Amino acid sequence: MTTAIEFQNIQTGYGKKEILHNVSVQAERGKITGIVGPNGSGKSTLVKTLFGIVPCKSGAIFLDGKNLQSFSRKDVARKLGYVGQDTSVVFDFSVEDIIGMALYHQKKTDLPSKERIRLAMEELNILEFSGRSIQTLSGGERKLVFLARAVAQGADTIILDEPTNHLDIYHQIFLLNYLKRSGKTILLVIHDLRLAAHYCDHLFLMQDGRVASSGIPEHVLTPKNAKQVFGISGKISYLPDGTRDFCMDFQ
Repeated sequence: MTTAIEFQNIQTGYGKKEILHNVSVQAERGKITGIVGPNGSGKSTLVKTLFGIVPCKSGAIFLDGKNLQSFSRKDVARKLGYVGQDTSVVFDFSVEDIIGMALYHQKKTDLPSKERIRLAMEELNILEFSGRSIQTLSGGERKLVFLARAVAQGADTIILDEPTNHLDIYHQIFLLNYLKRSGKTILLVIHDLRLAAHYCDHLFLMQDGRVASSGIPEHVLTPKNAKQVFGISGKISYLPDGTRDFCMDFQ
């Protein structure tokens, strides 16, 4: 498998406070790679370095084997879709306006923009939002709209920061099943260890700005790591159909 995104020895922070300490993470093409860890471990900060929201003090980022610095902002916008934690919008845009923003940097195709927007809304099952103001939607509904924007963009790689936040359980499963079936390269920051165990092909466990463990979920979400990193008792188990689950001991 080829690597679509590679963070290599990333070191960064805010002011004098260092957040990431030589962090290396790779996302394989066509797979779902999850970044897990407790609050403040640097998960979201790492993702933000990809878009220049947080500058790297040292290290390098590669897209399809090429240094990120060799790409223009327009090239990055064409290659990567992004859904962040914050889906707040100040202005009274319609849902179609929000999704259509993804097409600004995209190459023209035979498919009209309105049709690309409609198809993205259909894929995310949000046609009922058509014509509505983004400000009238709940946080979870906005999350689906922003994912539809990434889909309309046509990027082969989508980065998501806590994509299941604000979603009810039905839409969490709908969203992750959609991502699993998409065949796209998915890099996501996720708190829910059960969902991470079930859907991710590969995990990176972060603690205090460092990668504490990486590998398939069975090798990362071990009882030892659960206790040391999260302070909980838990381990991977298997459902009757052979899929993974993460079970916690609440005692």
